Formats: sequence, C-alpha cells, structure tokens
Amino acid sequence: MWEAAGSRVAETVDGASAVVVLGHDPIATACVTLGIARAQAQHRRVAVGDLIGDVAPLRDLVTDDDPHGLTDAFLYGVSLNKIARQIDNIGNLHILPSGSEQAVQDEILRNDRWRRLASGFREVGALMLIAAPAAVPGVEDLVAMLDGVVLVGGAMNPLPNAPVFAEVSSPPRRASPRPAPPPPTAVRTPGQRRRWVVPVAAAAAIVAIAAVLGRNYFARSQSQPPALQRDSAAASSDSLMVATAPAIDSSPPLTPANAADSASASPYAVQIAMVDTEDGAAIRVRAGGGDFPVGTYAPVSRGADLHTWYKVVTGAYVSRDRAEQLLAFLRTRGLVPDRWGTVVRAPLALQLATAPSPTEAAAVIADFSSRRIPAYGLLQRDGSVRVYVGAFESPEEASLFKTTLKTTKNIDATLVYRVGRAY
Repeated sequence: MWEAAGSRVAETVDGASAVVVLGHDPIATACVTLGIARAQAQHRRVAVGDLIGDVAPLRDLVTDDDPHGLTDAFLYGVSLNKIARQIDNIGNLHILPSGSEQAVQDEILRNDRWRRLASGFREVGALMLIAAPAAVPGVEDLVAMLDGVVLVGGAMNPLPNAPVFAEVSSPPRRASPRPAPPPPTAVRTPGQRRRWVVPVAAAAAIVAIAAVLGRNYFARSQSQPPALQRDSAAASSDSLMVATAPAIDSSPPLTPANAADSASASPYAVQIAMVDTEDGAAIRVRAGGGDFPVGTYAPVSRGADLHTWYKVVTGAYVSRDRAEQLLAFLRTRGLVPDRWGTVVRAPLALQLATAPSPTEAAAVIADFSSRRIPAYGLLQRDGSVRVYVGAFESPEEASLFKTTLKTTKNIDATLVYRVGRAY
C-alpha cells in the first residue's frame, strides 16, 4: 500500500533529477521510494539508493550475493557501475543497495559527491531517488545538495527552505464497509519546476548517461574489483566522479632510460585494485600500512573512452612466486578479499629521485607524499635508494602519469625499469 501511495505522487518529481525520500518508518520510506521509482521509470532512467541500511523492500530486489553498495562507493571508491543492479526488463530502473558498511554516516551524508551525482543525472534527464531516515545528523546537508524531498509518515523537512515535492502521511487503505480516506495528495512548492521534456530516444539517453557518469554508473568499461579496507577518510575530492585525463602530448613514444637494467628489474607486483577515484586509491595505500612492502598508485587510461582509473599496486619482486606469497599474505590479513587481487608483471616505474641512503630517502619520500605523490623507495646493492612512483606494464600505461606530473606538479619524471628491493 505504501508503494501504491508513492506511485500516486510520482508525477510531483517530474521536474527533478535528485530527490531524498525521508521517513521514520524504514519499510514505508523504502516502499514509497519504489512506488515513485517504478512510475518514473516508465519514461526515464531512475536509480534508487538505499541509505536506510539494507531495508527489506529494496534488499529483496537484489538477487545476487555481492555485498557492495553505496557505502563502498563513497568510502572505498567502488564504481557505481559495479553496485547498480537493474531490476526491470527495459533497463530504466536500478537499485543502489546500502553496501557493506553502516549507511548512515556523516562522511556519506555530507559528501560533496552527491552534488556531482545530481548534476550528472540532471544533464541527461534521469532521476536519482535516495531513501533515507529522517532526523539523523547530516541528512540536512544531503537534502541541501539535491533538488528537494518527499516526506513519508509525518516526517519533517530537515531543511526549512528545501522544496517539498510531496507528503505521504499514510497509505491508502483497503476497501472496507466504512468510507476509505482519500489517497495521499501531493504538496507542491510554489516554485516547483515545470515537467521536463523526457528524451524519447533510448539509445541517445544511454549514450548520454554513459558520457556523463562514465565509469561510475551505467558504464561498460571493465575494471578490476577493488579490495576493501576501511580508512577514516572518505573518497570525496572533486576528482572523484568526472575527472578528465590531461591531454597526452605528441612527443615521441616513451622508452625506458635504463634499458641496460631490464635484466635486473623487479617486475612482479600485486595489483590491489583498479578504482575510479584518486582518494580511493590513496585510502588503499594507507590501509596497507606496514603490510605493504611498497604501496603506490597511478592514473591509467582504460576502456574505449579512455577514462581515468587509478591502479593500486604493492610489492617489487624478481620472482613471481614472491609476489604470489605476498598476495596470499594480504588475503589472510583481510587487506584483499578472497578471489580478489592479482599478480601483475609491471617492470616499469617513473623515477623521481635518488638518495644516498634509506635515511635520506625517507625525507625525500615524505616530501613527495605531502604533495599527494605516492612515492616509494627501492634499496640498491650499493646502499642507495631509488625513489619511484607507480608500477607499469608498458610505456604507454605510464604516459598519462608522466604527463600529469609534468603539467600539475612540474615534475619531469623519468621512465625506467624499476630496480631494487623493498626495505
């Protein structure tokens, strides 16, 4: 009955692109959200996000056993493309489950990433509905970043100046000898926007959504599943959603500067994750702490549309067996979930500096780290340390980061075979 109530007020959000559905009763709130979503999905794409926390009406629509959801996207950088579950036949309705962590957290509710998501949905005429509990700290910030609210079961508007698209005080009752109460009515704000003209070309909508949300939602690019290790920081920088790669210059193809060292390189590493946020990559490296022999990440271009991903790796070994042992160890420590992570052959890196000893190298690495450059050192046979960043399988894979360092940090890094061992 609550879902039917939601469908009755669905047209009130025709002009919106991102709406929070608030209520004190989690079941009622989820059902009203679904009612609105199913009605809206008849003419545009809709994503329903569960910020209540694994609530049954939404959870029961997810038929797989993948635990990932919104919390993993906001805390660990898992792409929205991975967590979205299609629940209709035509591909217009998707569920974004709550995820593996507690959904109601300040760092999620107050994350500026919601603003960028709303902008993406707005540009393509799609709709994002977020089911959330009323009267929790931080929900007012979430509402402020989106278009407005639908209130369920007497919930109050947490932000007095936020538009209220509808109020659903109670569901319509079943037929009875007594007169039934009238169905819920929509309360429109005076400044409510006009109904949008929805694109009718399905293919055009799909292309547009893929272009705007790219690697995060409805995208088809392939990525390695990220390993989950909680850190206190949220992946919330402005580079999260729609960061574009710096243009690659037209200089000759990169070649390693130390070709003679190729035979003594330490090419094997463990790829921890391929994520779509720089902050998410940094979180993975910090989470490894002392369990990572060396930890680094680098932006790489992936897929036909050359979107930027961040490749997180650790370890530098001459033999593949040592890298396999590291991967097994990280799984036992819980830093890499079972069946996740992979051993890669990444013989190349960008060299940033050389230090005469580990003591001097520590200061150099700390300086680079303060500039958000994930540098690491490998000890050489003569006791010196070469300071690198990234671990690459080919010169082409390294070209994006080399250009980024030059254009954004004024660092002219050198592509080399990475030589040495962790210390």
